[in-house]
Amino acid sequence: MYNKEILVGKIEDMFKELRIQSSEIIAIHSDATTASKMIVDAVSSETTIRSKTLLTDMYACLSEKTLSSPSFSDAERKSLFYGANIRGQILSKYQFDITTINAFQNGLKYKEFDQLYSSLAVAAGTAAIGGILKYVLVNAINIPIVVIIAGAVTAFCISFFKGIPLLNKTAFRKAIDEFLTETKNEFILWFDEIEGYYNKCIDKID
Repeated sequence: MYNKEILVGKIEDMFKELRIQSSEIIAIHSDATTASKMIVDAVSSETTIRSKTLLTDMYACLSEKTLSSPSFSDAERKSLFYGANIRGQILSKYQFDITTINAFQNGLKYKEFDQLYSSLAVAAGTAAIGGILKYVLVNAINIPIVVIIAGAVTAFCISFFKGIPLLNKTAFRKAIDEFLTETKNEFILWFDEIEGYYNKCIDKID
C-alpha cells in the first residue's frame, strides 16, 4: 500500500542532498551567475529524475490497492482501469525527460526562464511551484517539468541578486537553504494533488 511517510522521507532526503550540492557549488564559485546556473541545473535535473521515480512508485501502490478492491474484482472493470491509462496521463502532463531542457536552453537565455516561470505564475494565479505544478496537472501546458523547476530556481536567484553586484556566499547559502525547504514542502503538497487526481480518474471509470 501507498505509504505517505516513506514518500515524504524520500522527498526530504532528496532536498537534503540538494542543499549539500548547492552549498558545495557556492563554496567553489565566486561568480553569482555561474553559481546560480549550476544550482539551477542541479536542482531541476535531480528533482525531475527523482520525482518520476517517486511518482511511479506511488502509482504502483495506488493501482495495486485499486485493483485488489471489490469494485475492481471482475475482468471487465480491470480492463477499464488499464484502458484509462492514468499513469500515462500523469507522466504526459509533466514530460519527465531532462534532455528536453537542452532544447529550451538553446532557444532561451538564462533570464528568460524567469520570464517563462512568471507567465506560468500569472496563469496559475500563484508563484508557488506547488501551485504551478498543480495547474499543469489539470491544464494542457506543453512545458516539461524540468523547465518549470529551472524557471522557479532562476526566478529565485534573479530576485536574490537584484541590485547585488557581488556574491555574498553566506547570505546566498542561507537563502538557498530556505528556498529548498519551501520547495520541499511544495513538492509534498504536489504529490497529494497527484493522488487526488488519481482518485478522481478512478471515480470516472464507469
